[in-house]
Amino acid sequence: MTWTYVQLFYGFVTTRLPLAQRRAQLVATSLGIATTDGIGAVTVRRVADEAGVALGVVHYCFDDKDALLAALAERIVSDLAEAGAEELGAFEAVDLPSALRGALAGLWASITATRDAQLLTYEITTQSLRQPSLRAVADRQYVVSQAAAEALLALAAEACGAQWAAPLSELGAEALAFVDGVTLRWLVDGDSAGALARLSRFADYLGTQAVPA
Repeated sequence: MTWTYVQLFYGFVTTRLPLAQRRAQLVATSLGIATTDGIGAVTVRRVADEAGVALGVVHYCFDDKDALLAALAERIVSDLAEAGAEELGAFEAVDLPSALRGALAGLWASITATRDAQLLTYEITTQSLRQPSLRAVADRQYVVSQAAAEALLALAAEACGAQWAAPLSELGAEALAFVDGVTLRWLVDGDSAGALARLSRFADYLGTQAVPA
């Protein structure tokens, strides 16, 4: 394979971006495709076409479509976690339940503003579970979600000088399951006020699972 061919295949002439920046661009392109046409429409070739890069550039950034879908799910989760952390840091909470309510309110605002993206997370999960070859995508999605939930709970406790009485891994899994269920119901009934009220009560419950540090 000549160097000229390699340049053309990988699109080096038009893709002089740092790897992380290029990956972020391709994930954003994938998100746009999936939001419009569903997760099944995300293919390596279509992502390359819509991003305006050579097919080899996508293969260079992601081993395969599974890796691209995993990165897409991770992007949605990280955006939500960031929204919750920002809200948590925006005010001084007097106690842990208040801090958690604030964080969940920020999280929920981000969820309601990105309805199609939230729907995609469930599409990715179900499609991954139906296809054994994609199972790793669903596993990765929940590993990232679990880590984000634990990080947010740890941040809330630290901000209030509290300490969790139960293992953070268990509380994180519980919080993740609850938010997942509330979000799925909201995708069906559209009752945002009801969903936020449930999250608020859940924050009060979580507050009982901590003690002063």
